[in-house]
Amino acid sequence: MKTLRWVIMIPLAIIAMMLGSLFSGIIFSIFGNQIAVDSSSAFFGCFALVFIAGFIAPVKRSNTALIFACVVFLLALVSLVASFATSIEGFADRSTIQKILIPVSQILGALYAAFLLPPLITPGTLLEQIWKEINTLGIVVILFGILISIGGLVARIFVTTWAGATIGLGVIILGISTWLFPFAHVFLCMRKLTATMTKTDHKSKN
Repeated sequence: MKTLRWVIMIPLAIIAMMLGSLFSGIIFSIFGNQIAVDSSSAFFGCFALVFIAGFIAPVKRSNTALIFACVVFLLALVSLVASFATSIEGFADRSTIQKILIPVSQILGALYAAFLLPPLITPGTLLEQIWKEINTLGIVVILFGILISIGGLVARIFVTTWAGATIGLGVIILGISTWLFPFAHVFLCMRKLTATMTKTDHKSKN
C-alpha cells in the first residue's frame, strides 16, 4: 500500500494542481480581470499540488510537502527570470505586473500549503497549535512581502514601474491578515459566547 501511494502521489498531485488552477480561474473570471484569473490560478494550483502531495504521501508527509514547495519555489524563480531576461513566448509577452505576480502567487500557494498541512494531518492537534502555525505563516509571508518590496524599490531605479513594490505591499497586507486571523477568530468566538450568555441570562430573568 505504501508503494502504491508513492506511485500515485505525483500524478494525483498534478491532477489536483490542474483542477485547482482551472476552478479558481473560472471563479475569478467573474471579475473580468485576466490578472486576477492568472494569479488565483497560480496560487490555488500550487496550493493543491503541495497539499495533495503531502496528504497522499504514506510517510514523512510534512517533508514531502516541503520538498514540493521548494520545487515550486525554484520553478517560480525560473519563470520570473525567463519573463524578464528572455524572449520566450508565454513569459516575455506578459505584462510587468503579471511577470512578478504569477511567480509570487505560486510561491505563496506553496507556502500556505506547506504550513497548513502538518497540523491538519497530525492526530490530536489542538486548535491552539493550528493558530500558532498560522501566526508563523503570517510572519513568513510578511517577511516575503518585505523582500519583494525591497526588490521592487531597487528595480524602480532601473525601470519606470512600481509593480514590484506594489505587489510586495499587497503580500505584506496578506501576511498581516493571516497573522491576525487567529486573534480575529478568538475575538468573534468571545463575542458570540458573550451574546449567548447575555441572551440566556435575559431569558432566565424573564
